Parts: sequence; structure tokens; C-alpha cells
Amino acid sequence: MASKKVEMYAKKRYELDEIKNKIKEEFDKRKFSDVEFKDEIIRELGDTKTLLLIFENWFLRTGSYASLVIMLSEYQGYQSADIIATGGKEAFFSFGAEGDFAKFGEDALENLGFQGKVR
Repeated sequence: MASKKVEMYAKKRYELDEIKNKIKEEFDKRKFSDVEFKDEIIRELGDTKTLLLIFENWFLRTGSYASLVIMLSEYQGYQSADIIATGGKEAFFSFGAEGDFAKFGEDALENLGFQGKVR
């Protein structure tokens, strides 16, 4: 199964719950109209907050689902985001669905002031 990872960071501008809502709004604006929000997990440990978001989308061109997992973390006025998209592969070839899904997450967070790099 193909996967793609992106790491991002930013100075805190929004609460984690606000970021989640803004990401969902971005899905509504874009071509990913079949994206389904699957689940979330939030944790607070001392001064550290973490929010894990899981999305899923059906890609017709691959005949399969791709998953997008975004982990948002906050500590001492800074936030980080780890984005992992996986799936979207048929037989021995990746048709880029996971890359498109990861890019969407990256673009949505860039619009919120995050910067980062693809790994």
C-alpha cells in the first residue's frame, strides 16, 4: 500500500478544535466531496495537547479508499502537524491518490499558517 508523509509546524494562531473545523471546511470547498470524517482522539497531558483526525475518501481511479490521518500537537505556543495519507493503490501501481490526499491536508494547513516539508 502506498503512503505519503508531511511534517508541518506553526506558531499558535488557532485552537486545535478550530483547526479541525477549518480543515473540514476546506474539504467542502474542494474536489474531495466524498471525504468522510471518520474519527478523532484528543489528549491533554500537562501543557501538551494532541488531536488526531482521521478522514477517508473513495478514489474512483484506483477503485479503493485512501485514508488521511492528521495529528495536531501543541506545546508552549507552537503547533505541529504530522500528515499521513495511505491507500489508493491497485495491484502493483500507485495512481497517486494518497499523494493527492496528503497534498490536500498540506494545503489546508498552509492556509492556516503552517509550514513544512514532505518526507
